[in-house]
Amino acid sequence: MKAVVCETLTGFEDLVLADVEPPRMTSDSVRIKVHYASVSYAISLMLAGRYQRKMSLPFIPGTEVSGEIVECGADVETFRPGDRVAAIVDSGGYGEEVVVNAATVYPVPDNVSLSRAVGVPLSFGTAATALERGGLCEGQVVLVCGAGGALGLAAVQVAKLSGAVVFAAASSDSKLDAARQAGADVLINYAEQDLLDVVRSETEGRGVDLVFDPVGGDAFERLIRCTAVGGSILSLGFASGTIPQAPVNLLLVKNISLHGVNFSEYIGWGAKDRRHEFSSRIRSLMTWLFNGAAEGKLNLMEPQQFELEEVRQAIGCVVNRRAVGKVILKVQ
Repeated sequence: MKAVVCETLTGFEDLVLADVEPPRMTSDSVRIKVHYASVSYAISLMLAGRYQRKMSLPFIPGTEVSGEIVECGADVETFRPGDRVAAIVDSGGYGEEVVVNAATVYPVPDNVSLSRAVGVPLSFGTAATALERGGLCEGQVVLVCGAGGALGLAAVQVAKLSGAVVFAAASSDSKLDAARQAGADVLINYAEQDLLDVVRSETEGRGVDLVFDPVGGDAFERLIRCTAVGGSILSLGFASGTIPQAPVNLLLVKNISLHGVNFSEYIGWGAKDRRHEFSSRIRSLMTWLFNGAAEGKLNLMEPQQFELEEVRQAIGCVVNRRAVGKVILKVQ
């Protein structure tokens, strides 16, 4: 089968397209004919050996796919060949076929396209898990940073579906336009506007109840100042490339809760593989998300597509922050 192969941990520029043997089946897995695979900043870190999960060379990257099941292992009872699914995979998504543990495979409704479904498990799953962790309630005000990226746009939509008022912060008007289409109530271009001034003005000085931050960097202290007394901050990553140092004195004075959210823990990528421990909970979450998409309550935007052989351009689009929303590979 045709697949993208990483032979050295020197970055995405050195990926190669090759013919490889199809992956072997296991009794608790399904074989998926991959139609689409998602591209993310985390993939670029993995290819450079800078991600928390260290891969053994050579390997096929790709951790999120959509497609059609073509074979089921002997112990799998919940799926059948022909089922349309999206899945979180340990690796191997950038190939024509992938074998996936059935615990992280999710049915896709007939009226949801596979090109849009591919971005649900990781981006929307992460966003929903984080907002639940932060205790999001109807009527609260949520500030979403990096709101033009796939994860940020997912957070905007999940927060709106939960009845929140959403402030979207991004670095360009085009990204903010995508956030507006996703349902954001207040748009903040932090390249041109002062984030804190806008938040204070829009909340009459109170601040936001919850901050969703996948960016990190030097603006983190500013986010604490944007947070209301008794509010919460969700730290999901460091797309800025800089890990912030939290001024704990400000957290203390404002009685703010800081939550680290690592979705990997729920899908088998933590220090211990706990995917089966959380599989029922995550499956229920995915059902809620896909039902929301099928009913039009979530607006899954059409991703930016690249062909499989354009994998380097696709990852570069994400790394260089040219992407608005999800970037995917069309595998076949």
